[in-house]
Amino acid sequence: MPPLESPSYQGQTVRLCTDGKYRWTYPMNMLKNPSVYLTVCKIFGAIGGVAFFVAYISDVVVGDFTSMISDLPYWGIAILVFIAISLLAYLIVAAQYGYKYIVSFTMDESGIIHEQVAAQKKVARKIGGMLASGGALAASPGRVGQGMLIANHTSLSSDFSKVRSIKPLRRWHTIKVNEPLAKNQVYTSPEDFDFVLSYIRSHCPKAK
Repeated sequence: MPPLESPSYQGQTVRLCTDGKYRWTYPMNMLKNPSVYLTVCKIFGAIGGVAFFVAYISDVVVGDFTSMISDLPYWGIAILVFIAISLLAYLIVAAQYGYKYIVSFTMDESGIIHEQVAAQKKVARKIGGMLASGGALAASPGRVGQGMLIANHTSLSSDFSKVRSIKPLRRWHTIKVNEPLAKNQVYTSPEDFDFVLSYIRSHCPKAK
């Protein structure tokens, strides 16, 4: 493993630039690495969980679980339908990207920026605009919101001083960098994984 503070480190893709920042670009295979799909599922799963809670909160308060129990099969079917539709949608979006999510990273002592390359930003805005327009025509606020999320969610940044947890997923060449209200995913080549992970850990004093 390379030293944590290696000013001359030049890895497989990671390069130390003249401004003191590390930069690299990584083409993440969207079929082999499910991290983006799983993140989307978690977001919309949380929304579904809130909807479930709101639907039965009055019954739970009075201790009547009859309605909730009788409706569980329908919720189960809804979950299966959601998984099927979201997977199909993901594959369609992945095809639009050429099955590669290409990201550029800039990292220094204060934080890391994760940003889609310019060509893919255009694709993201196009897909997001189509979803938002379709949602508006169908009077579906959910689709409008989803489209706006895709169109605008082309970059992320992490402030190392605010990071509370770091989760390495070596199998997928992914490092999850989590702040209380922001989640970031860092992708690296296998050869640079240890260096990037060690660097992030050494600069996040509050992370677990």
